[in-house]
Amino acid sequence: MRSSFLLLLLANLLVACGHTENAKEKSNPAKIDSVTATTQTSKSCLSVVKPEKLGKSDEYQESAKPIKVSVTVDQDTSSMQVADECYFNNTVTILATKKTGSRVFKRTLLKDDLLYFTKSDKSIEQAILQSVTYKPTFNSQKYVTVNMRLIEPGTKKTLDYLVTMNYFGEIIKVK
Repeated sequence: MRSSFLLLLLANLLVACGHTENAKEKSNPAKIDSVTATTQTSKSCLSVVKPEKLGKSDEYQESAKPIKVSVTVDQDTSSMQVADECYFNNTVTILATKKTGSRVFKRTLLKDDLLYFTKSDKSIEQAILQSVTYKPTFNSQKYVTVNMRLIEPGTKKTLDYLVTMNYFGEIIKVK
């Protein structure tokens, strides 16, 4: 009696799992169509960064620091609508390595990371990341400092933020 009950329970589980897999297969084509529809509309967006600067890393080395910092600006998959135009958002990847070649940290920054440290959220939300440059720190401090420049596409107003990170890639302060 017990083995027949277990056999019946196992058969019911297999049938139930088979129905959920069929339901997932039927729902996946709709998700794929919605993803392709969003990528087709975003292809006509503009960029605030020159195409030759996208994906190209700028490397910085200070004599007082045992690390080399590489800053790379890339185009994000998301976009922002401004008036009748569409602009791609950008990301920046900061890679710090020791002189021996081992990685200290790797951090990808977005403009949204600034929202946690500033009082004016509205101006950051309306802007797009345009450029990031490394700023040297003196006295061999254990910090990496970068200047993030945001631009508002409609008004061409620029916003500059000085971001200080420790050697773990954590943002310590934003000015």
